[in-house]
Amino acid sequence: MGEGGTPSRLRRLNSADVLAALYARGPRTLSEVSEATGLSRPTVEDVVDDFVGRRVVRELPPEPGGAGRPARRFRFAADEGFVAGVDIGVHTILVMLADLEGEVRHVLRTEVSPSQDAGGRLSATRRTLERCLTSSGVPAGRLRAVGIGTPGVVRDGTVTLCTVLPGWTGLNLPRALGAVAENVVVGNDANLATVAEHWRGASRHVSDAVCLLAGNRIAAGILIGGRLHRGHRGGAGELGLLPVLRWEGAPDRLLAAVSSAGDLASVFAAARDGEPEAVAAVETFTDDLATGAAALLLAVDPALVVVGGGLSRAGDLIITGLRERLSSLCPHTPEIVAGELGDEAVATGAVCIALERATEPLFPSGLPI
Repeated sequence: MGEGGTPSRLRRLNSADVLAALYARGPRTLSEVSEATGLSRPTVEDVVDDFVGRRVVRELPPEPGGAGRPARRFRFAADEGFVAGVDIGVHTILVMLADLEGEVRHVLRTEVSPSQDAGGRLSATRRTLERCLTSSGVPAGRLRAVGIGTPGVVRDGTVTLCTVLPGWTGLNLPRALGAVAENVVVGNDANLATVAEHWRGASRHVSDAVCLLAGNRIAAGILIGGRLHRGHRGGAGELGLLPVLRWEGAPDRLLAAVSSAGDLASVFAAARDGEPEAVAAVETFTDDLATGAAALLLAVDPALVVVGGGLSRAGDLIITGLRERLSSLCPHTPEIVAGELGDEAVATGAVCIALERATEPLFPSGLPI
C-alpha cells in the first residue's frame, strides 16, 4: 500500500493489464493490445518482450502475404503448464486435464464402488490422474495445480462432514494427494458445478443463480453478484443435511422405486415411454427436489435455477415438473434450465479453481475469465 504510484507498482499494473488482454483471446498484435489496455504501444512492447523472455507469452510467426513489414503477433503460452480438475464421486472418479487457458486436453473416468473405503478411493484418484497425464503425453512436472471436487462440507481443504463417502469426514485432501501435485485446491462438488456453469455453461449471462447438482446425490451451489457463496464454514447449499427436505437418498429412492431399472438413465427412459411405475417415481423425485429448491429461491431470489449434474440429461422430465411445483410454492419463479455441462460440471469447476491457483503470480487480481 505504501508504494503509491512508484514505477515498480505501475509496471506490475501494466503487466497485469497486458497479460489479461492476451489471455484466452487468441493472437493479438501490439497495436491491438495497446488499444485493449489503453497503454502506449512502446509500453506494451516492453512488457510483452519481458513476458516472452519469461516464456509466459509466445511470439507467433508472421502471417503470410500482405505488403510491408508484418505486424508482430503474440499469444499467452497456454501449453507451458497444465492443470487437472478431479471429480471424486460416489460411483466415478473423473479427471479432466487442461492447459493454462482452460482448454481441455484429455478426460478420463474410473468406476469405483460406493462402498469403497477412503484409502482405496484415494488410490484410484491418484492412478486415474497419473493415467490421464500419461495418455495425454504431459509430464507430471508440468502439472501446475490440481482442483478437487468432493461431496461434503469443505473448509481449508478438509472435508469436515460427508455422509455419502465412507471414511471421508475429516480427510485433508491436499495432504492425502500431495504426492501427485504440489498445488492441490479443494471445493465442494455442488459449488464447483455452480462455478463451471457460470464460467462455461447455462448461467454465463447472470450474476445471481442457484445450481442444483442432481446426480447420485442432491446438493446446491449459490451464486450471488457473480461470486460463489460458500458460507462461513463452507456448508452453504448442503440442504440434504436437513431430513425433512428429503434430498438425502432421493436418487437411491428413485432407482429403487422402478423394479425393472438398472440405473437412473433407464428410469428416465421408462418414464419417457409412459411406464406408470417410472412416471410416479420421477414425479416423487421432482417433488422432493422442488421442496428444497423452493427454500433456496425464497432465501436467495436468484435470476436463474440451473439443474446440473448427471440428471440434467433427463431434461424436460425434471425441468417441466420442477417449474410447475415451484410456481405453486414460490410467489416469483425464476427461469429454470438444464445445465449445459452434464456430469462433467464438477470436474470443469475443479479445472477453474486449479487455473486460479496456478496463475496467482500472473493475475494477482484474479483470473480474467
